Amino acid sequence: MKKQSKFLVYLLALFLFLLGVAGCGSQTAKNSSQVNQDKATQINASYSTRPINVPAIVALDQKLFEKEFQKDGIDFKWQEIAAGPAQLEALASKSIDISTSMNYVSALLAKANGNDIKVIAGYSQFPKGIGIVARTNSNIKSIEGLKNKKIALQKGTMLHELLIKALAKENMSVSDVEIVPMESTDAATALLGGQIDAAILPEPLLSKVIGSGKGTLIQTAEGLISGQTFIVARTEFIRDNPNLIKRFIKTHEESIQWAEQNKNDFYNIASKQLNLDVKSVQALYPKFIFKTKIDSSVINELKQSAQFLQKNGFLKPSVNIDQLITDLIDTSFISE
Repeated sequence: MKKQSKFLVYLLALFLFLLGVAGCGSQTAKNSSQVNQDKATQINASYSTRPINVPAIVALDQKLFEKEFQKDGIDFKWQEIAAGPAQLEALASKSIDISTSMNYVSALLAKANGNDIKVIAGYSQFPKGIGIVARTNSNIKSIEGLKNKKIALQKGTMLHELLIKALAKENMSVSDVEIVPMESTDAATALLGGQIDAAILPEPLLSKVIGSGKGTLIQTAEGLISGQTFIVARTEFIRDNPNLIKRFIKTHEESIQWAEQNKNDFYNIASKQLNLDVKSVQALYPKFIFKTKIDSSVINELKQSAQFLQKNGFLKPSVNIDQLITDLIDTSFISE
């Protein structure tokens, strides 16, 4: 009887051991399948170095992404595309797979209009890098002074949202001013030429106009908008290449860390790439926050911006804001 019991115990132990081995084998196969499921042999991504996009500047100089993906024989290609609409067009045509530094307004409007994209990480915030500037000899000293004045800005962007929110804070609306639709570079030129009274400008145009003595800063975006930009990718590319997406974000984070740990080297690199003197680079650097994390505060602000866009006619009344944000944001690729 004792021998029989020992034999049964032995059989049970053997069974459990074999079950564990099978489970490990299954898990290994599963992990192997997960590693090998990426399909891409080439990655195409857009970048913009301006106004001072630290991750792009570092990555371009040191070829971080090319080196990372070359390990697996994957060809990595950069395309310089600055404007949000151009980035979206490139994503839609599949000429790029990933877009860095896309502003939140472009991302929201594109998703609402059926563009099959996902926000996969944060890129930057720069409320101190956007400002409302008035022509110095116009004697405009405050937001109230903008009444009945010509203000140039790029419509349908965060610059437009900034103006409307700044006006609303002083119990004013867009009907109290004359908006002149212009690209930011053209708006800066028009202000310097005395053709308009004020402009909403991002860096480095903001510093350029103020430094000329012909423009006076009325207010930055602080307290009104964060100037959030994101890393955005095609949904199909994300689905087919989840591990490559994780590696892309990880490499992006490494570029941010490198700049922070090697500031003097970064200032020199950025000075050459942006054609700015080192002092200008040093002045711009602290105005921008680069982080991939998308926390509840970012999501809540995005919802508020979407509601704001809907209220002002940029989004259709039928758009469900909560569902729009849920469909747009995917934080599963960001490391904790």
